[in-house]
Amino acid sequence: MQKKIDCICVGDIETNCWLYSLDGEAGGPRPCVVIDPGGDAQLIIERLKEMDWVPLFIFLTHGHLDHLAALPDLLEAFEKGVFGKSPAPKVGIHRGDAQYLGKDALQVHIDSFAAAGGDAAYVKALWKPSNDADILFEEGDEAGPFKVLHIPGHTPGSVGFYDEKEGLLFSGDTLFKMSWGRTDLPGGNEALLQQSLKRLLSMNGETIVCSGHGPVTKIKEETRKF
Repeated sequence: MQKKIDCICVGDIETNCWLYSLDGEAGGPRPCVVIDPGGDAQLIIERLKEMDWVPLFIFLTHGHLDHLAALPDLLEAFEKGVFGKSPAPKVGIHRGDAQYLGKDALQVHIDSFAAAGGDAAYVKALWKPSNDADILFEEGDEAGPFKVLHIPGHTPGSVGFYDEKEGLLFSGDTLFKMSWGRTDLPGGNEALLQQSLKRLLSMNGETIVCSGHGPVTKIKEETRKF
């Protein structure tokens, strides 16, 4: 594997925030992608500064709060010049989950959290307003080094980010090591999730799977469990 990757476990639900390096010019900070900044913005910022990486993109595998709670603070860090004169990264999410960002997103998150038995006060305490996404993904889009795979079921707009050259898949909450995503929250669909899992499990068995929670696995390790 040529590209460098780092993972930070963030937030109360222990979400994997992935940092993935990109090709860049020698002599300056290394460009990267941040995938699923689910909390602890300062921790993410400190890790980026320590590694001398600067995100060009922030990509979201889906719209649940535990995968994007740190987004407003990360973007604010660019406004404050924490990363020098680097422009703010472009934020991307699938069109099917676009409602999780923007002016009306707070109620969407409250409703989602309530369906899981959570208290709206918890969401409001974490919440900071966010702008709409800069990029709305569709199936098959090219996004940085990734092909976007639309894998609905956990949410309508769940996606995987697949770097075929490196044999690496960021699967969000669709596929975990020895498990897969829940479908009992608003927008969840068990039949669609099963279709998405079949799609992922038909991929090259050596594909490394970096999921939204828990340890790394490989496709071939998960096909044995279905």
